[in-house]
Amino acid sequence: DGLLVVNREGDDAAGVCGCILHCIKVREVGVSARRDVASDGLDAVRRAVDGADSAVVSFDEEEYFRADGVSQEIAERRKRGAQALKKRYDALIGKETAALQEVLDASLSDLRFTDTNRVPFQFQNVTRQMFRVATVTKASKGPELIDVDGASQIDVSGSYGVNVCGYDAYKQFIAKAWAKTKDLGPVVLGPVHPVMASVLTRLKRISGKEEVSFHMSGTEAVMCATRLARFNTKRTLIVQFAGAYHGWWDGVQPGPGSERANADVLYLKDLSGASLRVIRARSDEIAAVLVSPLQGLNPGKPPPSDLVLLDAKARDTAKEKSAYKTWLHALKKVCQESGVPLIFDEVYTGFRMAPGGAQEYYDVQADVVVYGKTLGGGIAVGVVCGPPHLMRRFDATKPLRVAYVIGTFSAAPLTLAAMSEFLDWLSSAQTSLLYQTMEQKTDRFVNELNAKLVADNLPLRVDNLTTVWTVLFKQPGRYHWMFQYYLRAEGLVLSWVGTGRCLFSFDFTDAHFAAVSTAVVSAAKAMQRDGWWDGDVSSKAIGNKIAKELLTHALFSSSSKK
Repeated sequence: DGLLVVNREGDDAAGVCGCILHCIKVREVGVSARRDVASDGLDAVRRAVDGADSAVVSFDEEEYFRADGVSQEIAERRKRGAQALKKRYDALIGKETAALQEVLDASLSDLRFTDTNRVPFQFQNVTRQMFRVATVTKASKGPELIDVDGASQIDVSGSYGVNVCGYDAYKQFIAKAWAKTKDLGPVVLGPVHPVMASVLTRLKRISGKEEVSFHMSGTEAVMCATRLARFNTKRTLIVQFAGAYHGWWDGVQPGPGSERANADVLYLKDLSGASLRVIRARSDEIAAVLVSPLQGLNPGKPPPSDLVLLDAKARDTAKEKSAYKTWLHALKKVCQESGVPLIFDEVYTGFRMAPGGAQEYYDVQADVVVYGKTLGGGIAVGVVCGPPHLMRRFDATKPLRVAYVIGTFSAAPLTLAAMSEFLDWLSSAQTSLLYQTMEQKTDRFVNELNAKLVADNLPLRVDNLTTVWTVLFKQPGRYHWMFQYYLRAEGLVLSWVGTGRCLFSFDFTDAHFAAVSTAVVSAAKAMQRDGWWDGDVSSKAIGNKIAKELLTHALFSSSSKK
């Protein structure tokens, strides 16, 4: 169609196939072509598969077990292992859970999305047929979840970052909050409950900012912060750093999951002097620099979902944790000197890394801070804290120019009261000590577990940032995503993103830490025994094979649509 494909990586098959596949996609969806230059074969593939039709590129059963080109003998061992694992899964699902799961599968679109996006798309169809991930819970006891059939599992999902204190603490927050506000009721909106005053005072002290705005989710709070930055600076660009996640709003979500091109967002590289120079050079266009401090664990990498775990290279952690602190200080200095507001998206890190969030942990004061998740004390919430000149929603010189930011349930009485209970917990001397203790325990868990993994010659390690931890793989492979299913079979509850982001809440006991460590080792041994890490493959070979698969299927699909 008149498109010239230039592969700057020489004869790398993945680079060539990625570029060709991208051109096919451009022709099919009718969008303007852009230059894609791969830093390696897998990067080309990841960009090329953005939006690919999983039904077209799904493996059949034969391909499923030999996707890395291993012998038939190893493939058969994998198949037997998968069948045994399926039996373990089926045994975990009781009658009531199975019945409820049928209803959910047929009706809940959210579940269909998360169930589809647990693993790389080529493997999804066969995986869904074999393993049904069903956790229909009715109770919690400490960090353990109890399903409707009475079975108990240890939760390391952390409820997507919400669960810092421990589930029993949030139950108490809600009970006390309802006792405070029941006379007013939960839906008296507009007038504010008197608990608002103490909440505002403490949020201003913690954030170091003068004004506060309440919202109903972290995503909504990020929307508010970026809109107000644009409104008050009269600039359009928002700077983000590659790999950071700032909610599902398409205004700040690049790549897979959002089909809207972000012409008003500038994506830069973490820990890069060149990025700082770009900010200086384009400061008159930049409304704000938006940072997720959680990237200190894996700077420059995408959200660590098992969905994109095409190979071990897809997931890595910082070699030196102190480097990210140095980077944030340099970034703050450049923003300050250039007159560009710095926004910390602390929806996840706020009140997980330290009582004062990432600002305290890294000793950096942002201009605007966004909070959410655990701050609600068990109720959905989003909060923006900032200075008056960045929080204005009207233009005094132009009365008709306003930034419309408001929400029906923002600052609802029950939400404010639950938040107040959480802030009471946060301000105690005992809690401050607990943060230190839990970080030390998580560090010890990581060190001791890694020693066991080395001793047993298992090809994975774990790493952490405070109480957030992740699983890393030490050799190339196409089946690392399978590890999440072995962990679930060992009695661990993970979020739908899998092994990339696990959490310890503050109610984990030494016995719970030990049980999780045992589960990781047992799962790894079973996965190794079943042959998923066998076969002599390189990252380049994996990248080339994935690219060829995509190219073959894309060409076939493109031809069949004509």
